[in-house]
Amino acid sequence: MKLIKFGIIGTGKMAATMMTALSSAAGVSVLAVASESEQRAQSFANAFGIPQACTGLASLLSNDEIDAVYVANATENHAKTVISALKAGKAVLCEKPIGISAAENQEIEQEAARSGKLCMEAMWTFCLPSFQRFFYVHDSKELGVASHFYADFGYPVGQDTLLKSYSSGLRGGVLLDRAVYPISLAIRLFGNVKTVIGQVDRNQDNVDVHAAFQLIHQSGQQSQLAVSLTALLQNRAVLSASGGTVSLEPPLLGAELVNIAKAALPSQPVSDMPINAKPGLTKKLRGLALLRRLNSVRKFLGYEHHSYGSNQYLPVINHFCNLYRQDKLVSDIFPLSASTQVLEVIDKLKNL
Repeated sequence: MKLIKFGIIGTGKMAATMMTALSSAAGVSVLAVASESEQRAQSFANAFGIPQACTGLASLLSNDEIDAVYVANATENHAKTVISALKAGKAVLCEKPIGISAAENQEIEQEAARSGKLCMEAMWTFCLPSFQRFFYVHDSKELGVASHFYADFGYPVGQDTLLKSYSSGLRGGVLLDRAVYPISLAIRLFGNVKTVIGQVDRNQDNVDVHAAFQLIHQSGQQSQLAVSLTALLQNRAVLSASGGTVSLEPPLLGAELVNIAKAALPSQPVSDMPINAKPGLTKKLRGLALLRRLNSVRKFLGYEHHSYGSNQYLPVINHFCNLYRQDKLVSDIFPLSASTQVLEVIDKLKNL
């Protein structure tokens, strides 16, 4: 197995989280970490046993031993950092969102094509076994033709977190931080979006904190989505088809439970069914609360469990490394073009 030597750009929470996955990935070595702060770079390097701590981006990118970089600096700096890394001849795995607008992402696509280097947004959820099962049910038409998709992702954060982690400037709020997840799912299932309808709520600092919206896809299929920084949502995704539903059960982002519910269609037209004033056995049994409760437990035991193993981020690391070792430039799970489509929807939401 070819050893892939990584550099880490950024020293925040997500960089630390991904370091745990990188440390457990086979055939991966982290050679350097970069930060604008010399102290933060050195502290991060000491914490994770990284040989080189770099102050600034240039020092890391000039290291010819580094094959690939993981970008996890400030959101508003993602695009320019990714482009700089591609120009330096590095493969790139970038934390979401890879850009803050569709225009930025189109520049990334162009540079990736020019440089001939692998570039991918780290949409880690798509690599989880549960999501792969969810996509298979849709793609194989196991439940027939799908027409409707619902997903939400949200939980409240404190005022301190809002002030520290979000701003009314380029970094944005719930749209760039959380909406990318359900939107990317909707586009993966139903394709390009024609119309965006909905409402975006903003706080006194003009930070988008809650959004509920509907996507009308060019295919005619529809997606109803919601994201929030102020309310606890279901954190669930449901795909509805002619033969039933398939759902990713909470928590959506780290889902391991998949529920497939097949539609119980009547064997004859309702108009032809006999009228019976007396309740049959089935209706009598439904009248017993204990049996209804046991039936609910039985249904829960029928859920499919698809484990991601010891670390939920390891599948996306393995996917990226496999692409790199096979000299592939585009992910077949989440290509750069999908990132652009997601940001096109977010651009429209920003104007609501």
